[in-house]
Amino acid sequence: MPTFLRKIYWFVVGFATKYKKIVLVSVVGAVALIGFVLVIWPKLPKLNKVRYVGIVGKYGLTQVPRRIEQELGMGLTILGENQVPEPGLSKRWEISNDGRTYRFYLRNDVLWSDGTPVTLADLNFSIPDVKIEKKEPDVLEFVLPEAFSPFPMLLTKPVLKDGKFTTGQFVVADIQADGPFLKQVNLKNDKENLIFRFYDSGSAAITAFKLSQIDEIVGLFDAGELSDWPNLKVEKEDQLDFYVALFYNNEDSLLRDKSVRQALSYAISDKNYGFRRASGPISPKSWAYNPVVKDYGFDQGRAKELLDKVLPPDNKKISLELSSTPDLLPIAEVIKKDWEKVGVKAEIKVVASIPSSFQVLLAAQETTADPDQYLLWHSTQASNFTNFRSPKVDKLLEDGRQTLKQADR
Repeated sequence: MPTFLRKIYWFVVGFATKYKKIVLVSVVGAVALIGFVLVIWPKLPKLNKVRYVGIVGKYGLTQVPRRIEQELGMGLTILGENQVPEPGLSKRWEISNDGRTYRFYLRNDVLWSDGTPVTLADLNFSIPDVKIEKKEPDVLEFVLPEAFSPFPMLLTKPVLKDGKFTTGQFVVADIQADGPFLKQVNLKNDKENLIFRFYDSGSAAITAFKLSQIDEIVGLFDAGELSDWPNLKVEKEDQLDFYVALFYNNEDSLLRDKSVRQALSYAISDKNYGFRRASGPISPKSWAYNPVVKDYGFDQGRAKELLDKVLPPDNKKISLELSSTPDLLPIAEVIKKDWEKVGVKAEIKVVASIPSSFQVLLAAQETTADPDQYLLWHSTQASNFTNFRSPKVDKLLEDGRQTLKQADR
């Protein structure tokens, strides 16, 4: 044996003899660690990634924001292109000639988030005045008291099994409410824990973000100082499911005059404030959207002319109360200055939601997926908060929700 190999041999033997306990423990520990990594570690439960999402606005259990709905999976139908209902959990549906009976034929290839297949027995609907019958093996029948063309759109709401399992990737782990309004919704699966928290205003959501209580904010009208934060991603996009508008109280002694409402609209210089301008309460994504409507562009001269016609010669001044939600206060201030230039004095009042009484209201409103807006504008509806009254429009709204053919609607 060469001399250098003999030296290495005696060194290893001497080291092992002197430190045999340490060597033995090290070897056993290494083997145990390798075994743990290869065999046991993959089987251990992993800590889920937790993400807190702040949502601006008040929502109830029957009005879940679309940001959450998209995580919950499908309804019997889904929103398709141009806001037209398409098959979801149902593969097709039939409508009776009188428009009162809808038969939905279920798919057999959809699973709940617990891995079990979606069956007819799992689906439980309760709709006032609607008779619902399950017809084996795969037909769900709805009989309405009268024709109602938006009905398939109502069924785009995601369905749950046992109030917990979804047709998406998540399970509904917890729902917390403050009275009728949602406070927190927790969705989870094996990889992620999504916790949605609700805030009445953008400023409240921003404060929560600064305090690291949430990681993301949805529905913020103005990011404010957050826009300048380093390492923070701020995405600005036109939210076509919402629009911001001035709502005039048509029963107000001054505003019931159409000329006054028109004058106030003409007097406003900026009609988009950095966003896409809305031309009406129907989403541009909808098949019923009509961009060719009177836009009341900025025309200060026309505004003054209209006001001169309706105001008495000895009093050319108008005082109004402009109610505004907190997030829209900067816009309210600009509108106030525009109105002052045509002789209209406005006092701004901050409101958290739609007040029971107002003159002019600056607020954001969610658009309906179906263009039926009977609840907003029909004279018989309590939700017609602008007190708009028109027998002609009432009739059109009534006919529109009972007409099945899209072109006729």
